[in-house]
Amino acid sequence: MKKFSKVFFHPLWLQLKRAIFKVKYHADIDVTDNCNLRCKHCYHFHCKNDFKAQELPLHVWKKRFNGLYKSGIRNILLCGGEPALRIDVIMAADKIFPYVFVITNGTIKIPKKFNHTLFVSIDGSQKTNDSIRGKSVFSRVMKNYLGDERVVINMTLTPYNYRDLEYVVKLSQENGFQGVVCNICAGDTDFGTPQVVTRKERVPIIRELKRVMKLYPKDFLLNKRMIEWFEYPDHRDSCAWRDEVLHFDVSWNLRKCFVTNPDCSNCGSFAGAFQSLASLRHPIEMMKLFLP
Repeated sequence: MKKFSKVFFHPLWLQLKRAIFKVKYHADIDVTDNCNLRCKHCYHFHCKNDFKAQELPLHVWKKRFNGLYKSGIRNILLCGGEPALRIDVIMAADKIFPYVFVITNGTIKIPKKFNHTLFVSIDGSQKTNDSIRGKSVFSRVMKNYLGDERVVINMTLTPYNYRDLEYVVKLSQENGFQGVVCNICAGDTDFGTPQVVTRKERVPIIRELKRVMKLYPKDFLLNKRMIEWFEYPDHRDSCAWRDEVLHFDVSWNLRKCFVTNPDCSNCGSFAGAFQSLASLRHPIEMMKLFLP
């Protein structure tokens, strides 16, 4: 967990600079509105009718990336859609920012020369994963990233697949990945009807998170405080990820979070849960991650 944390919000002086001078250093951006999959639980296509959005030319991305860098941004998270559809944009970010992270479905291989963390989506065993993400997706992902040390498996837990969590952690262990993180989401959003996992539905999911955490403390990258973020999901009062990070859609419009209108009363985002440990609001908490 410490190795992952050091990479995700390193170096510490950026955090201190933010706390003292109010200079934000982390941003997330949708690289594209397009995607080559239509996963059943995907939030990205909520209330969107145009799945063939026009792509911005590379020179526009470079200009905007340089502008973010000059404003103080050093950590950037590239989302989508599927950002690997724009390898050119990913590599442009690589040349500008010291810390780049990509959330990808894993079906398009990102070149090895991109030496940063990849959050690769796997949602269970081959059968479970492919029932959610599409036929043969699991095998395509494993072919692309088998043994790739850049990979953190990003599993979306639903009431239908949470029992596969231990399998996914073992998969990470056996294939040399950094470990597994989790989000919690409804099993089927119907591409336009946002749905949530109720408190009652979360009970067995939380129970499984705690069980797996005890069994695999090195490979399962959530801890007690992160699980509590999911167990008590109303974070309307305070969320560092929402408030201390810049969030842009594909047109570079600012928004509150990954989605335009997030339900902060029922959060299921790993990014929010991670902040419960390494809060951007509390440098002392951050400092603990760097101590032996």
